[in-house]
Amino acid sequence: MLDLGLAIAHHILVFGLVAMLMAERVLMRVPTIDVRRLGRLDAGFGATAGLILIVGACRVFFGGKGWAFYETNPFFWAKLATFLLIGLASAVPTVRLIAWTRAAKADPSFQPDQADRRKVVAALGVEALLLVPLLGFAAAMARYPF
Repeated sequence: MLDLGLAIAHHILVFGLVAMLMAERVLMRVPTIDVRRLGRLDAGFGATAGLILIVGACRVFFGGKGWAFYETNPFFWAKLATFLLIGLASAVPTVRLIAWTRAAKADPSFQPDQADRRKVVAALGVEALLLVPLLGFAAAMARYPF
């Protein structure tokens, strides 16, 4: 039962992470950005990513397959590396959103310039694209060895 519960939690968290990423992308495309809302959403994204790692680690060490399955599974390591790349890509939006939130506190009418917005949108796009191999690695990992 623990294995099932961890699997369900892991999947729900991943779907939540994807939803938050897509919501950030949508909110970045409107003419007037709600900086505070984006900041809260990005904080939720980071917290969810942390929970995914915690629940994932619990699946590895306490789940039905055990460490021995994951230790030698190249798709597990590729999935983990891709997740870390997504985390690195998310640093750009996080740093910018923190700066924008501070600026919005000082000036409620603050709006980031177009160059800054493009950087954040590009980083969010990289994160979204990296989800494709991540999901592929997850599917392959579950079936390894073929």
